Amino acid sequence: MNADLRRLTKALLFAAEQHRNQRRKGAAQEPYLNHLVEVLDLVVQASEGTDTDLLIAAILHDVVEDTPTSYENIAAKFGERVAQIVRENSDDMSLPKAERRRARIADMPLKSKEARLVKMADVISNLRAIAVSPPAGWPPERKLSYLEGCRQLIDAGRGTDAAMERIFDQTAADVERTIRDQAPFSIDGREVAARHLENAIGQAVHLIYLPNTENQSFGVLEVDRLCELIGRSFPSATVQPAEALYEGKRRSLLMVRIRTDSTDAVVDLAQRLCLAFQQRFVGVEVGGRYIRIYGDDTE
Repeated sequence: MNADLRRLTKALLFAAEQHRNQRRKGAAQEPYLNHLVEVLDLVVQASEGTDTDLLIAAILHDVVEDTPTSYENIAAKFGERVAQIVRENSDDMSLPKAERRRARIADMPLKSKEARLVKMADVISNLRAIAVSPPAGWPPERKLSYLEGCRQLIDAGRGTDAAMERIFDQTAADVERTIRDQAPFSIDGREVAARHLENAIGQAVHLIYLPNTENQSFGVLEVDRLCELIGRSFPSATVQPAEALYEGKRRSLLMVRIRTDSTDAVVDLAQRLCLAFQQRFVGVEVGGRYIRIYGDDTE
């Protein structure tokens, strides 16, 4: 078995698990793992893929900043060198956004060469996303301002790697042309269609109804318990009290809205809610279709 290749696949699996519920900010809401793989690909192009620690750090560059994973965990699983490169690419999220941006530019020339290489790949991937799938509602002026910030950051680290800097310069020029002239955008010679906010794009919203089949009192403690159970499977949700008519009686119920591609995960949550709240059934609605998950089928 190739030990380096196995370390790399372990890092991919680890990143996929840690970022499993995360999406990119653009209108297309691509899985966050797409970004990590793109950063890996860029680092491979610039470095010829000979430094496995560097490739692993490219995959894991956001795992400390964006997930509960610690530096110590990364060091234990993938080594101190990988953890250090990841550390250098992690912003201090306690700082205000403008201050983080200034610190990022000021720190760029102080980073190790490996960390600068990963950061450049990260910036290129983010710039491509601005051209192909920008956050909903971003006007051209905001996109151009973001592009200028990226140029300042890369300029602060010039001299790191000629190949990566060429890729950035070409990407920046292409992105600017796309923004200003609405020109087609290409990646590696392949034209990529822009993805806009449409009904077919984005994750489905699932509704879960906790119907209070036993006509109990649903108060603060029940909402806290519900949020705790949701949080075990999903990073975010909306929970709201509501009123319903069931079996001819008005009842208080709790309604949950969850954005996810996995109906199976929603059904699994509904099954657990049946047991935790002793409900005869819990309702699930998605795309205008409604099903009931029954407690008798769950135990």
